Amino acid sequence: MSAGQPTVRKWRVSTHLTGWLHLLLTAVALSASMIVNSGVSTAPIPRDNPEALLREATSQLLEVSKAARSYAKDDPERYYAEVERVMLQVLDIDYFARGVMATYASSRLYRSLQTDAERDAFRARIESFVKAIKRVFMVKYADALLTFEGERIDLASVPAAGDAPDHASVQQTIYDVGGETYQVQYSLHRVREGGWMIYNVIVEGVNLGQVYRSQFAEAVEKHRGDVDYVVNHWVDLMIEHDAVEKAVEKSTKSGGGG
Repeated sequence: MSAGQPTVRKWRVSTHLTGWLHLLLTAVALSASMIVNSGVSTAPIPRDNPEALLREATSQLLEVSKAARSYAKDDPERYYAEVERVMLQVLDIDYFARGVMATYASSRLYRSLQTDAERDAFRARIESFVKAIKRVFMVKYADALLTFEGERIDLASVPAAGDAPDHASVQQTIYDVGGETYQVQYSLHRVREGGWMIYNVIVEGVNLGQVYRSQFAEAVEKHRGDVDYVVNHWVDLMIEHDAVEKAVEKSTKSGGGG
């Protein structure tokens, strides 16, 4: 292996979001690959233990994807709804979306608003973005899930900081068929309703929350500060972004990649 290969691998993970999601899928799904049964479970996912949450969620997701291979092509929305049903039990999408919007969804900005109309618009903007980012994430994840092929993974809890009893991390080491290893870390926190939920994922040092946050900030800047435009067109903007990244990666590969 040449000295430049790890850098190339991380570049691909950070710039090609679809590829990143497939890697994330591998990380999520492998931990449960040995306990999937033939039926699709609709049981609520217990959230009292981070590792148990991850194992049960991934078990159900694999069940959903296996069942969907007979109908997803003809009825993709049914399949996306099934994936969403599982994911929303364990993924704190509201928290994640507000983090992506950063200062545009901050409590400080909300407190600075002077009128009820401004505050209503603020809340509506966040609600719209939650729906948009949920759609983007769920569709990409679900599509990757359909192509999953089992490999090997190790899973372990990461010791939490002494002063953070309401936060936890679960780290996975993925071994692919080519012998490469990848590190994936899930960040979880306790929510008011009780139990643990995932609020961020880091793959090979690439922080998903930060990637989306940068994309959101860049889009707002590109559209001259029009946050509402970015929120209302987020799905289309991400489709456009992925197309550009794929073109860049294809060009780099065809040019030798250095």
